[in-house]
Amino acid sequence: MFKVMFGPTPGWIKDVEKNGRPGKALLLSDPKDLLKGTGGYQGRDGWVDVRAQVETVVDGQFEAKVQCRLSTALGGMLEPGLRVNVKYDPKHKERVLLADDVNTLLSYRLKT
Repeated sequence: MFKVMFGPTPGWIKDVEKNGRPGKALLLSDPKDLLKGTGGYQGRDGWVDVRAQVETVVDGQFEAKVQCRLSTALGGMLEPGLRVNVKYDPKHKERVLLADDVNTLLSYRLKT
């Protein structure tokens, strides 16, 4: 199950981008499933939830939904089984963001 969020970027996302702890995440679901039957979108970039197993040095492993930009999901750079860098809020482990930029994600794809 996926959720798409449009509108102003929530404050917690900006805080995790700036102050979040680093970790790794193994993607478990495919964000492209959200886009089936969608011709496209306009306006602000939205956020998509992607289910993942997060691995951290300090807080161990936990399952969460990683937030990524809809444009990244549309680009087809994310798929189940891909290991990515994330940032998370240690006080609210459900707040996890994709930390890799598009160039890094593209390099992962070229290695496979």
